[in-house]
Amino acid sequence: MTETTSATPAGATHTHRFAGLIREAPYLLLIVLSLVGIAWTSVSTRPTTTYWIVLTPIAALICVAAGWRNYESNAERLRMIASQALHWVAFLLAMILITVSDVHGMLNFDATALVLLTLLALGVFTAGLSLGSWKLCVTGAFLGLAAPMLAWVERAALLLMLAGVVLIAVFVANWWFRGRGRSATADGG
Repeated sequence: MTETTSATPAGATHTHRFAGLIREAPYLLLIVLSLVGIAWTSVSTRPTTTYWIVLTPIAALICVAAGWRNYESNAERLRMIASQALHWVAFLLAMILITVSDVHGMLNFDATALVLLTLLALGVFTAGLSLGSWKLCVTGAFLGLAAPMLAWVERAALLLMLAGVVLIAVFVANWWFRGRGRSATADGG
């Protein structure tokens, strides 16, 4: 006879984890969509500015959803929605200005996408500050750090590949010599 020491049934833990994942889904969605945009920018030979401009209203909706529970009355929520709408319209206009101005002509596709990602990250971070949402702040900070990391990874791709090859070679050599040492001891002992 087995005795359960847990106060909660096994299914309740699974349900609790699933509910936690659902609560974090908007932030994860924003990060995943941004990573898709980064990957697309890296491999695309065409400008990806439209992707970042379309992602901005999605980020705005996620920010409004994150801030919704911080406000109790409909009037407060309406003010928050109006404030976030103005906030995100300002960022969207900045993104559009970058893509249609002379600045866009001075930047290649990758650089323009990185600038737009940085603006999106700044928008998410500042929305998190105004909404009192540390999760939005962390998401914005992550996206902000992703931009320079992407630029560095693209420039250092050969170096990273060489480091990977060296690490693999070290692990294979270690595995090879450990295997030979075991067989020599087994044969001699």
